Amino acid sequence: MSLGTFYSCQQEDNELLNEEQSIGKEAALENELQAKGVCDTNDWDIIDAISGTDYNSSISTNIDDRSCSYDYKQSTYGSSYNWGGYRLNSANNQSGKLQVRMERTSPQTNFSNGKYIEISGTVRILNTGLVNGPYAPNDMRDKNGTYIAQVKGKHTNLRTDLRESRDPAIVLFIAKPKRSNNGLGGVIRDSNGKIKEFEIYAELVKKRGGSSSSGRRLIKIATVKRNRNFNVTIRTEFYTSGGRKRQRVRVNINGVAKTFEISVQNTAGQSADPEEMRIRMGAYRCVGGRAEILWRDDLTMSRN
Repeated sequence: MSLGTFYSCQQEDNELLNEEQSIGKEAALENELQAKGVCDTNDWDIIDAISGTDYNSSISTNIDDRSCSYDYKQSTYGSSYNWGGYRLNSANNQSGKLQVRMERTSPQTNFSNGKYIEISGTVRILNTGLVNGPYAPNDMRDKNGTYIAQVKGKHTNLRTDLRESRDPAIVLFIAKPKRSNNGLGGVIRDSNGKIKEFEIYAELVKKRGGSSSSGRRLIKIATVKRNRNFNVTIRTEFYTSGGRKRQRVRVNINGVAKTFEISVQNTAGQSADPEEMRIRMGAYRCVGGRAEILWRDDLTMSRN
């Protein structure tokens, strides 16, 4: 009996989502439940409210949708589960402006010792941004990939004169198409021409407020197969150590666990204490091509 149950679970987990089969079924569902908004990728606050049964509502019932080409959709994709589809088109980017995204955000939590926010769920990746550039995937200049989630963390001594963001990220999780030749070659594809695997990296600030190559670094976490389930758990915590306010991020992606301690300095090297935190998930950044990140109906959020 145990072996039979295990085999059944394995079959279910390894089931490929039938993208073609689901197309005909999606139209009715999309008409029934869609988050639709006015398209303007330059606005900070394009929010789409969702009505009906929302399978990713545990983190938020609103979506920051700047995708223009697409609306948030829900579909089974021919599987036995319901999935929330976060889709991006690089054609919606505008030069020098905010990048295309479709994300939900958790409520914010102000600093208090022992406070935390955690999201957990099952993810599949069908596509991410793709440019086939000359840089290695762990090089911040590489423009391949799409963020599936990010931890935000405001801090004291914000230096806007040094171009620190008023809404800074501290750790972002980006999926990049796996490439040959140690990441410097072409994208590795299967016999059907689909991207075969994606590599998940943490994009970690060196100091609070850091951006680009000088302010962030990439740390590989895991490799996942295209169109296959993998688990994602992200937890950000406030704590005190030696009388200092601190923040860390714990993550488990596809069974690989890592902990990231966040700097207590701003980009000028001055003391910077954490003030508030939140988590965003969905899909963010698509420099080339199209991206499609799926979050299943088992998405949960907990906080204290």
